Amino acid sequence: MANLAINGGPKAVNEPLGKTLYAEWPEIGQEEKDALMDVLESRKWWRGGYTEDNLEDSYVVKFENAFAEYQGGKYAVACTNGTQAIELALKAAGVQAGDEVIVPCSTFVATATACILVNTIPIVVDIEPETYQIDPEAIEAAIGPRTVGIMPVHNGGFPADMDRIMDIADKHGLFVVEDSAHAQGTQYKGRGCGTIGDLGTFSLQMGKTLTCGEGGIVLTDDEELAAKAYSYHHIGRFAGRPFYEFHVVASNLRMTEWQGAISYCQTLRLPEQTERRDKNALYLEDGLREIPGVAPLERGERCTRWGFYYYMFKFISDEFEGLSREKFGEAMGAEGVSLGKGHIHPIQQNPLFTNRNFGPVAYPEGIEPPDYEKVETPVAERVMEEEICTLGHATFADADTRSMDLILAAIRKVRENVGELV
Repeated sequence: MANLAINGGPKAVNEPLGKTLYAEWPEIGQEEKDALMDVLESRKWWRGGYTEDNLEDSYVVKFENAFAEYQGGKYAVACTNGTQAIELALKAAGVQAGDEVIVPCSTFVATATACILVNTIPIVVDIEPETYQIDPEAIEAAIGPRTVGIMPVHNGGFPADMDRIMDIADKHGLFVVEDSAHAQGTQYKGRGCGTIGDLGTFSLQMGKTLTCGEGGIVLTDDEELAAKAYSYHHIGRFAGRPFYEFHVVASNLRMTEWQGAISYCQTLRLPEQTERRDKNALYLEDGLREIPGVAPLERGERCTRWGFYYYMFKFISDEFEGLSREKFGEAMGAEGVSLGKGHIHPIQQNPLFTNRNFGPVAYPEGIEPPDYEKVETPVAERVMEEEICTLGHATFADADTRSMDLILAAIRKVRENVGELV
């Protein structure tokens, strides 16, 4: 008789993971309801309804201040979404048409398309095999005469090697924009991701650990860069100047007070939520180390707090009698544990890049993007096919370790009965 659920045996997990003590994501309460009613009754539904005398009453400003304090940044500019947060950061950094910005292959496509939308060229490089983050050696090898910046992505919220990246940037005179869309709460050697480079950007899209449905925010410790980001999100205005005085060509990317109210309340929840998830993740990591064929990403001194969007661990086929990653995922899904692959798929393999369908960009004459069909990223491709396993952050929502125990039990069950699959 079969033991594995994929072959008709009983499932290992028969309850929702991560939701035994908490409601469906996102977590909400009276605080969010009160804040939304406060906005409604104020009749000030955008930050422009506030003056210098009462600006601190704006929920957008409250959110900016609270998030910057938690993440460890000095200045913040909230905006419409994470993609446009990257656009704001690149514009503030001073990119010009035809400039090149180095990005990892394993990320959501917006990391690169934001570059294209401000007329720069994304140069795609491979990832490290140990952490699935942008490879500093690949960065240095890709630097050319038109390179102006590096955009590391903290994929899954695990921090990139920011010491080496900043050293490379300093050596070559490049700016660094940290795409921290996945890394609310993550710390690199005790410093909040998004506060180490020149600028950091975050997404508040619905699936993120800090969400208002759609939204974004830019952090920086540089007052001048903050002023530029503010202007580029506010139709070219500068703070403190007359309302009908415009300084740069810019769009309207302002966050509404509705979004600000939700974001502020969710930011107040974020420290406890991050601690809860990370406590569960550390427990899971101890369990993974005891099972042959699976392994956590080792944090070392690099990741002092992991505020993950999705949690990543490794499947090792050779220790599962040659079982494929695909079949392991199918077996785990049948047991009640759904495993994903995150954003590991190399973005340059999308038709957008292979066809260079970039739309109305304004590259100088004689300057063209590379032939992305020739961009090789073998580490990412191997990891995607053979190794990576991801779990959504809501899986780690419980205040106890029950869901972690169930996940570990399912892995052990597949491991002990692998003969049914090979």
